[in-house]
Amino acid sequence: MEKIRRKSLKKRHWLFAFVYFMVVGAMISRSYGGENSEVTYGFSILGGFGDAWRNEINLTVYGFLPRVGLPLHRNWDLELEGNYSYWNIRKEHDVYFLGVDANLLFKPLQRSWGSMFFLVGGGLGYDSAGKRVPQIGDTHCGGILHAGIGFYYNLGKRLALRVEYRFYHMSDPFRNDEGLNSHTALLGISF
Repeated sequence: MEKIRRKSLKKRHWLFAFVYFMVVGAMISRSYGGENSEVTYGFSILGGFGDAWRNEINLTVYGFLPRVGLPLHRNWDLELEGNYSYWNIRKEHDVYFLGVDANLLFKPLQRSWGSMFFLVGGGLGYDSAGKRVPQIGDTHCGGILHAGIGFYYNLGKRLALRVEYRFYHMSDPFRNDEGLNSHTALLGISF
C-alpha cells in the first residue's frame, strides 16, 4: 500500500511542477517576445490511432483544438489550447474528452517560408469513461500529456498553415493506471 501511495505522490509531484512552470512562464514580460510579440490564434483538427491493450492498433482518435499563442522569447511560445476529442476504442466504451492544455513550443528554425517547432504540453479535463474504460481509471478526470514536432508554413501576412505530429498519453492524473496512447497528425491554421 505504501508503494502505491509513493508512486501516486511522485506522479502528482511532476504534475504540480509542470503546472508551476506553465504559470511562471505565462508571467514573463511580453517584452521578451522580441519584434513579433503579437498574440496568435488558431485551431487544428486531429486524427490518429493507438493501442489500448499494448499489443495491436485498436483505437482511433479525432478532435478539434482551438488555441491562443503567447510569445515568451524569440524562439519560445506558450500556447493555451482547448481540447475536444473522441477516442473510439474497439471492444470497449468510447471516450469523449473535453479539457484545456498548455503547450510550450520551441522554434529553433525560423525562415521567411515559416518555421519548425518542437512541442511539449499537458492538460486536464473531463472524460466520459468513468469505470467503463479500465486503462484510464474510474473517475471522470482525465489528464493528457503530449509531445510532438511540426511546421508552420506562411500563407500570407499573419496567416500560416500548421502541420504536426503528436504522441498523446491520456490517463487519470491522480490514480495509478495504464492510460491510452495514440499517434496523431494535426492540420490547422494560425492567424
